[in-house]
Amino acid sequence: MGFPWDDWVPGALNKLQMGKLLEGGYVTYSGSVPKLGHSSLDLSLADDAFEMLEGSVKPSQSPYDWFIMNNGLAKKLPQPAGGVYELKRQRTYVFRLQEKLEVDLRNAGVIYGQATAKSSVGRVDVLARLIVDGMKTYESFDPIGLKRGSGGMFLEITPITFNVKVKANTSLTQLRFFYGNPEDAIINSKELFNTIFRDCEHRDESLTVNLSEATIGDPGGTPCYGVAFRSKAPNDKGTPVSLWKQTERTDPCAYWDIEVTDKLRRLIIKPDIFYILRSKEKLYVPKGIAIYCRASDETMGEMRIHYAGFVHPYFGLYREDKKQGTPLIFEVRGHQVPVSLADGEKMANLIFYRMSEDAPPLSKEEEEDEAKGYGSQDLKLSNFFGDWPTHLRRGSDGDVKAEEV
Repeated sequence: MGFPWDDWVPGALNKLQMGKLLEGGYVTYSGSVPKLGHSSLDLSLADDAFEMLEGSVKPSQSPYDWFIMNNGLAKKLPQPAGGVYELKRQRTYVFRLQEKLEVDLRNAGVIYGQATAKSSVGRVDVLARLIVDGMKTYESFDPIGLKRGSGGMFLEITPITFNVKVKANTSLTQLRFFYGNPEDAIINSKELFNTIFRDCEHRDESLTVNLSEATIGDPGGTPCYGVAFRSKAPNDKGTPVSLWKQTERTDPCAYWDIEVTDKLRRLIIKPDIFYILRSKEKLYVPKGIAIYCRASDETMGEMRIHYAGFVHPYFGLYREDKKQGTPLIFEVRGHQVPVSLADGEKMANLIFYRMSEDAPPLSKEEEEDEAKGYGSQDLKLSNFFGDWPTHLRRGSDGDVKAEEV
């Protein structure tokens, strides 16, 4: 009997192909069946957690269990009452993951992987980096590293601005599988740019920042207008943000302010403050393309573009307003000195990958889910937060004020 990949074309795997890896036991799991996206698989936390006493420990080809179990670099966390772990900002934790890469996949020599934190996690200023046993780097695996390791996977979590809460079965990261080396599946052409970007003047793989005002809140109510969200000053005693979906979402006003440009129409990035901004470019991703977004220069002067991200097939195709194309979100942190950011500055680059097989067609319900999610976003916080209240507006002096009601 052959392997499922014997008939595949090199490229990023779609939902059906990843399903075959699960069905065939090439990827196993100790909890619920992992959720499959259009071009990635969600990885979930197990109830096995450690606090890193000396900070993060970069993965190496040595078994990662050795670092967290045997040499005083970590302490095991007791299972908390109610199963909810509170993670303190500026501290690093490691959780074992429920999923495992099994021996037939590890020995195949043809399967690669890339990982990134989920969008909702990056927007809360949480670093969530995948560690695959046997690899020397974060956020990826290749056939050489897989053969060295056990197939076990871990997630290193470092909240930066906010204290957060997590629990077993929570998914904070996603894994994209490739048949063949991802570099061999890269596409780069003007014709592709014409398809992906819904603005006629865009002709390369870069993304730039949009500092024009966005509508925040319900346009049918009394919306705010701003160019960015700015985190409030870190508060070690503040209520932790729960990193899973809840019926009652967290009030955003306790954690965020709305930012506007100065008189020169520039945005001042302040030291040690976290910002949510958006791209000028709007993406419209067809079923045969998967995209990886990374900072064009991870440290740009005295600010840092923190987080890479995946863009999946169908992103920007199904919007509630029926428009074509959706901007991407930038998560930016200031360093030691302020930075004056101008509209249109280059922030990130996109890498375009061919799908091994096109993403399967969406049902009507899936189209509606796409439209309700980040696919219809403009300037948007993490889905862990509720909608911005419509009774708040920004005054001419830049302060947010309550409307008379």
